[in-house]
Amino acid sequence: MAEHDRVRVYEAFAAALLEHGVDTVFGLMGDANMLYAGDYQDRGGRFVRVVHEGSAVGMADSWSRMTGRVGVASVTHGPAVSNTLTSLVEAVRSRSHVLLVTGDTPREPTHFQRLDLAAVATTAGAGYEKVHKPESLVRDLNRAMQRVLAEDRPVLLDLAIGMLRQDAGQQPPVARAVPRARGVPSEEQLGGAIGLIAAAKRPVVLAGRGAVASGARDELVALSGRIAAPLATSLLAKDLFRGHPSDIGICGNLSHSVASRAITEADCIIAFGASLNAHTSFHGEIMAGTKVVQVDADPGAFDWYTRVDEAVAGDAKAVAAAINEALDAVEHRPATGWLRGIQQEAASHRPSDDFQDRSAADTVDVRTAMIRLDEVLPDTRVVVSDIGRFVVGVWPYLRVADARDFTSMGAFGSIGLGLAGAIGAAVARPGDLTVAVVGDGGFMMSMAEFTTAVRERLPLLVVVLDDGAYGAEHYKLVHFGMDAGYSLNDWPELVPMAEAMGARGMTVRKPAELDALTEIVADLDGPFLVDVKLDPNVNVLA
Repeated sequence: MAEHDRVRVYEAFAAALLEHGVDTVFGLMGDANMLYAGDYQDRGGRFVRVVHEGSAVGMADSWSRMTGRVGVASVTHGPAVSNTLTSLVEAVRSRSHVLLVTGDTPREPTHFQRLDLAAVATTAGAGYEKVHKPESLVRDLNRAMQRVLAEDRPVLLDLAIGMLRQDAGQQPPVARAVPRARGVPSEEQLGGAIGLIAAAKRPVVLAGRGAVASGARDELVALSGRIAAPLATSLLAKDLFRGHPSDIGICGNLSHSVASRAITEADCIIAFGASLNAHTSFHGEIMAGTKVVQVDADPGAFDWYTRVDEAVAGDAKAVAAAINEALDAVEHRPATGWLRGIQQEAASHRPSDDFQDRSAADTVDVRTAMIRLDEVLPDTRVVVSDIGRFVVGVWPYLRVADARDFTSMGAFGSIGLGLAGAIGAAVARPGDLTVAVVGDGGFMMSMAEFTTAVRERLPLLVVVLDDGAYGAEHYKLVHFGMDAGYSLNDWPELVPMAEAMGARGMTVRKPAELDALTEIVADLDGPFLVDVKLDPNVNVLA
């Protein structure tokens, strides 16, 4: 075979990625990936260049959440891989479909960048696969992609640097990965759950992210009607039932007053695809003394955070449909008076009813700011949140038109991942406005990645909730009777920094100043930063 006719491993790998339908890769180039990254772009693939390797995984993670497809990140060896660890754990905890491609260092025992890749994957909770030899390249990639979907977690694929320029030889065909089967339990397995549901006088239907992923909204709305139940969600399913008269919003420590009363009075909670974690269950308090039915595709979810009376393993959509059929068969007729009262209260409830606005002359109450932002932004938008003290003033008030349009980069509890997540979402949804909501500490931690949004000209609104402090620590220092000044930071002004990076921005000290965003976001051709000034002494957790 002539030299120019040979197909090398890096070329075969780039071609195989595209055959798998991978049209976007997030990454930072180095010795272990630059050959196939370049060839991949030559073949028409999009390679989104990041500033930090952790951001590549964060972007692939969020991109996957928004598209429902496998997100792919590519980094070089050694320290590049260790830089991804926090974002990789976040993706694992979120059960995201992410393939992280890296490669072992050259086969030299004293190589100063050597790192045990399998150990890194294990530490993060991710799967590990490797390309064993040039001839098994496609087969090994097929298996890695299949495991991502089958196991609902990221997989690290090790394509060793020493193999890249070798002859790829004869390869098997690309085999598209198949999602995990979601079964329907038998009538016998459903019997106990249906009995509890039919006997309930004040039931609540609770949907989690699993219900969103399975497309169960219509079935759960139908179930609500059959059993006269309010409709609630976990945080990651927020706004799934927006606009429905039985919608009471988020269940747990972010519930508004009407939802809190309904959930407290409930005698049965039927949860679909919700983990019932400490936040949703308010550390178990709101479900104490209440019958709980939990439906989840993962049997490992049962009794992990909250005790369960009836556990049903199965897909949320399919199980909800089966329960509806069973209730129809017995002609179940619930009393509707309790639900009507909840509906009337919910219809008259306003977001500002449950708090006193604490805006001042030069600072804004974060809750008031988010209510105003919700009003001025287009209804169709994607919202990606970092985490921090500010979130309790954001998540209940900044809404989305579709539950799939919201995500939070907070499953591992690390600040600083929100900006990368928002960039990944903006790449996934180029026709929509993406709103990143971050704290000032998290933004400063990831600020360099703002240049990626500038370079890609993404329609991204970055809202920095700026109290000049690490807010959670400020609150805790006050609580412990210590000097809260230790949590304060003296940042540079953020808008000039954004402008120096090639973007635009504005500083907000009064809620009405947010109104200008209506026109600004109508024609965004790149990121826009909004620095919302908050008072660190206003504690929305109190």
